[in-house]
Amino acid sequence: MSTTFITKLVHQSKQLYSKLMPIPCRLCGDSSQLRSICDGCMNDFIKLATVCPRCALPLQHTQHCGHCLNNPPEQDLSISLYRYSDPIRQLILDFKYHNQLYLAPFFGQLLAQKIASTSQVELLIPIPLHPNRLKDRGYNQSHELAKSLSRQLNIPVNPHLLTRVIDTPSQSSMAFKDRKKNMRNAFKLSHHSLELPKHIAIIDDVLTTGHTANAAAKVFRKEGVATIEIWTIARTVKADFND
Repeated sequence: MSTTFITKLVHQSKQLYSKLMPIPCRLCGDSSQLRSICDGCMNDFIKLATVCPRCALPLQHTQHCGHCLNNPPEQDLSISLYRYSDPIRQLILDFKYHNQLYLAPFFGQLLAQKIASTSQVELLIPIPLHPNRLKDRGYNQSHELAKSLSRQLNIPVNPHLLTRVIDTPSQSSMAFKDRKKNMRNAFKLSHHSLELPKHIAIIDDVLTTGHTANAAAKVFRKEGVATIEIWTIARTVKADFND
């Protein structure tokens, strides 16, 4: 039996199942066939169009923003899909805090389509939780997202290389001016003897002030990683900081 025939059979089976047992949209309840979110609700997601390539903040023209020109962050590139506003905001909060792990492959597929299989990234690094917070929550949403991306892009993921050594207060509970200080020295590498790849991507759910991503990227930059990317589902715009 040929691979083409099997692929076609699987596709037809999925189509038949979606007609007989349609999946309700997790936002509005309408039938969404093969996805967790229907097309109508997805049309409400605010896509990021022209952005600063370094920090993913929206711009009118494709260029680096003034902040990145004057005070560039550690990462070389930031990729984010949507503005962090409802309804995508509510889905991310459900994914992050309410055990809605079905959203990991959904978000992973959307990010993978944006990044495509031509990426030169050699390793995916999820932003880690401190062990205390991981014990309370039971899972790390960034790791779940990274696993989905790894499967779809065929890029390995290492959830143990970067560790969180300081149990920092939640960034969302802090004033903007205090967030950078909150993340200072929060991360370290668990295996200093390991030869690191030259091109990595750090995976998180939301890019807000950028202090968390910057602190993580700085650890790898000190170890000689040449190119660092930040991949997130959403980017906070203006002063609505909630990461």
